[in-house]
Amino acid sequence: MSHDKKIVFISHIGDERAIASALKALIEAAFLDLMDVFVSSDATSIEPGGKWLARIEHALKHCAIEIVIASPESVKRPWVNFEAGAGWIRDIPVIPLCHSGITPATLPEPLRTLQGKTATDATELQEIVPVLAKALGCKPPTIDFTDFVEAVKKFETVSRESAALTASSPLAAVEGLAPHEFAALVTIAEEVESPGTFAPLYQVRQSMENAGYRAVALTLGLQMLERKGFVIVEEQAGYNSDPSQAAKILKEGWDWLLANTHRLALHKHKPAQSTEPAEDDIPF
Repeated sequence: MSHDKKIVFISHIGDERAIASALKALIEAAFLDLMDVFVSSDATSIEPGGKWLARIEHALKHCAIEIVIASPESVKRPWVNFEAGAGWIRDIPVIPLCHSGITPATLPEPLRTLQGKTATDATELQEIVPVLAKALGCKPPTIDFTDFVEAVKKFETVSRESAALTASSPLAAVEGLAPHEFAALVTIAEEVESPGTFAPLYQVRQSMENAGYRAVALTLGLQMLERKGFVIVEEQAGYNSDPSQAAKILKEGWDWLLANTHRLALHKHKPAQSTEPAEDDIPF
């Protein structure tokens, strides 16, 4: 991150990093990299080994404008409110960007006083452009928010479906993971040859279906695990070098598994040996 450029600070929670990253990419492309867009979950904002809290504090102290990714979940988190409050105290523009059921009118105080916008309304999003340009000291560019709006809508749809699947499950969430997320992560771990390698998704899907999960459980589980930074899904060379989808567990995912080893059944239970004499079914 350059110390010569002005900073746009995007405040978000980990589960909503996809929206923050999409907004970061859009702003950088529209303003031709005239500024640094700080997203704490993005590796270009905080490189591996960097002092996480110090980088956030520096960005908060020096940013020219702040955008808060606001949802019913994020507005409950102390860090999001702390970051928004830091911008408010500095008297810089702080813009809540609302999605997933919360609106500018239903934001809790004091976020409600900050003139929020709706992330799925392209017309409202256009009102952010001149505010960004003024804060950065440049002319307002032309920005097409169509793809961003669709990305937010897709995020909302996946989140609703995942929540519905979790609510219908007889299992409770395990340390922040819904049951289908937990099942997907553990199944991938079982299918990889070693940490750092990929597991073919067709094998993961088959194993989960054999365990009683519907196909949609893996689809939604992977979406949420990717958002959390636990896994990545990429095309890999498969049988006869044909490309196929495969999943790899990232450091965050392995760290979670290691911290929750006590929750995993690491030993297969052998079926009990029958004490009854075997019936002779041989017909001769």
